[in-house]
Amino acid sequence: MSHEHDASQEVSRMPLKALGLRTGMALQTRRLVEGASKKESQYFGAIESKGVMVGPLGADGVKTELEEGEICVVRGFTGQFEFSFLSKVLQTFQKPFAYALLAYPAQVDARLVRQSMRTRTSWPTTVQVPAKGEVPATGTLEATLVDLSMQGAMIKTDSPLAAVGDAVKLSIVITFDNAPSQLNVSASICHNNRSPKDPFYYIGLAFANLTQQDKLLLNFATQTPQSL
Repeated sequence: MSHEHDASQEVSRMPLKALGLRTGMALQTRRLVEGASKKESQYFGAIESKGVMVGPLGADGVKTELEEGEICVVRGFTGQFEFSFLSKVLQTFQKPFAYALLAYPAQVDARLVRQSMRTRTSWPTTVQVPAKGEVPATGTLEATLVDLSMQGAMIKTDSPLAAVGDAVKLSIVITFDNAPSQLNVSASICHNNRSPKDPFYYIGLAFANLTQQDKLLLNFATQTPQSL
């Protein structure tokens, strides 16, 4: 995975509440037992010093695959921080919906991936996955730009595109001085999750090798509403 700043390589300890987690945010959970696999999950909420509620991803999720009394590892991405923490499973529930109550962590391990939050938006864009080894490049695929910052973007697509860490080419049309300007940037996939609320994949991208012109256009786009 590419990172925008050297500082993003540093893992620090911080309170869970400082991450600004939002209900519905995608997570990964895994029991710390031999042979256990990662489970795509979501964050439901937390009561400080009491517990953290997590559940299966998707409206049809019926099992957390976590066992009461066991230790699990939780990983996620907030939009700025990649984070992880260990916790004990206090209770599991099946009704009225499936979720597990985890012990509230005193601190979490967090790494700053993006220096700024993104500007929420929604306009059409295109993306391409370059050739990798014997795998040929994809054609130009339609996507929707969901949010944007100077360091990266999130797009919504019909497919997962590629694996975390893989490179893509993103093309965005930005209206500048009442004329369309094409912004073509290289990026790497930071996270790739299917939404529990719709059939789309939400893919976080970190930009790489931006030119001065790219930065000028991005700065304009993040400060100025774009018409569709």
